[in-house]
Amino acid sequence: MAYTITHDESNAGWTSFHSFIPDWMQRLNNRFFTIKSGQLYLHNDQDNPIRNNFYGEQFPMEVKFISNDFPHDIKFAKTIKIEGNKAFDVEIRSYIGDETTSVTESTVFFKEFVEKEGLQYAHFRRNEISKDLSAKNAYGLGRVASGAFGEITLENEVPTGSISVGDSLYDEDNNFLGTVSGYSGNLITRFGFFSPAVGAFVYGKKNTRIEGSEIRGYNFEVDLTDSTTGRTELFAVNLGIAKSFPS
Repeated sequence: MAYTITHDESNAGWTSFHSFIPDWMQRLNNRFFTIKSGQLYLHNDQDNPIRNNFYGEQFPMEVKFISNDFPHDIKFAKTIKIEGNKAFDVEIRSYIGDETTSVTESTVFFKEFVEKEGLQYAHFRRNEISKDLSAKNAYGLGRVASGAFGEITLENEVPTGSISVGDSLYDEDNNFLGTVSGYSGNLITRFGFFSPAVGAFVYGKKNTRIEGSEIRGYNFEVDLTDSTTGRTELFAVNLGIAKSFPS
């Protein structure tokens, strides 16, 4: 993706990325103008109630930062506090080792924040990556005796202490088999089309966002997104973290 970047001479560095790509730009009488496709546009117009709209296209405001306190310790991400005039949509991810296999990732939607004394508070949900099997939300069911459209028959009785209607079903190769619609004896009914092979091991998973593993790692990459069109003020973002201790 292409951006326009801003250089700040007082900081001697490149400070911002902008979504608009003008054909020409010019500052005049303390105002900033650009030209796009032969049309003149005024930026930073305080009288315009619509923000982040460039050349007729609406863009979100995005902020990315890295939290790297105590970089030698593995930590849990617990909570987030935003000091500003509104809540944001938040994505958080972290890596412990290989970025392709040891990543945890979750989201917080702006509606999930609670305002207290002018500040926005929320707690992080659990790891939403479906292939994570390190949490208690995954459980084994047994091997397939036969599989048909809408049904799976196991070689054993369905372990009723773990399974619930609405859980997701997978085979040992992580193929999604559908969601549980009912169960009785050794029969599981499901909403799904893919049929597992006879003898394949089947496991179930509950909602990873609620019952998945913690967001855990040495550091945390956080993305804030505001898709509204009004004025946005952001002064600080604070993460609540806790050290992870080996069990």
